[in-house]
Amino acid sequence: MLDSFIKKHLKNVSLQRVAVLFAFIAFVVLTTFAGILLSAGDSAANAPLKPKASGNTLLADSKQDYSELMNDSYADVCSRDMELALVYLNKKSLAKGAKFSVHTVKNGENFWGLAKKRNYTIDTIVGCNPQFQNLTASLGEQVIIPSVGGTIHQVKAGETLKEIAEAYNVTEDYIKQYNSIGFRLKTGDILFIQGKKPVFLNEDMAKLFATRRLFRSPLAGEYTSLIGTRNDPLIQGVTKMHNGVDIRAKIGTWVGAAAAGTVTEAGFGNGYGYYIRIQHDNGYSTLYGHLSKIHVKQGQRVKAGQLIAKSGNTGRTTGPHLHFSIFRNGAVKNPLDYLW
Repeated sequence: MLDSFIKKHLKNVSLQRVAVLFAFIAFVVLTTFAGILLSAGDSAANAPLKPKASGNTLLADSKQDYSELMNDSYADVCSRDMELALVYLNKKSLAKGAKFSVHTVKNGENFWGLAKKRNYTIDTIVGCNPQFQNLTASLGEQVIIPSVGGTIHQVKAGETLKEIAEAYNVTEDYIKQYNSIGFRLKTGDILFIQGKKPVFLNEDMAKLFATRRLFRSPLAGEYTSLIGTRNDPLIQGVTKMHNGVDIRAKIGTWVGAAAAGTVTEAGFGNGYGYYIRIQHDNGYSTLYGHLSKIHVKQGQRVKAGQLIAKSGNTGRTTGPHLHFSIFRNGAVKNPLDYLW
């Protein structure tokens, strides 16, 4: 009788211990699982907003809240993340015909080439990428690319359509033609000023644009040789300093003055063949070499873009082209710092 009681009592104690142990294990598992869920939730909440990818197009995630992002400026978003900048742009843009995409710079690409492929100038790339501090394209760098030439303008507080039109030297109707503008503009709206250059630039790009306004290209063509030390094209094993750029051009192509100035030299030199040198303001001068014909004379005043000569193949050359140099107070300057 006693043995039976003891066995029954021990059995009850064992069952109680098993139940307590099971409850403890269940508590530990549930607590751990809840911690993981909370941690994942925090991570998702703190993770940077990212758009979805669909082929080559980035789309805003319909489940993601971009309201906080929309409070920032386009320039600020571009400085942080270009994929988010595209989402921001697509939400804020009023452009009718212009479409935007993100392009990742590949090996050998530059901003001039990206623009040329799309039949517009590098001004458009600059005007859509306010994060630029220079014009050096880095491998893997992401940039906003529009489908047509023009520039982005984000409406500032209190800014009117009339003021914007005056800044870009266009009419209000011109801006309306390319943008879906309602009753009034809102601060933060993004307009696309089609066919126009950027007007409002950051400090770094403003300095670059200031030098660009000084000169225009003497003719259109491909650069076949740049400034710097190079192998002499005619003497094997000899290196020389090339003080300008060579622009491919057929013999007889018209050459224009890069800026207004006074012709100081116009004649023939052993290296440059027929050449012209023009003195400009602020100590600048330009030189045009390997010409076939000269249409100005020493002491003549010329305007920017005025036709001064025809390209040729005179002097030391390996083929028809124009040699173009820029100097300031006698020092050689890189023409690509001025001619974008």
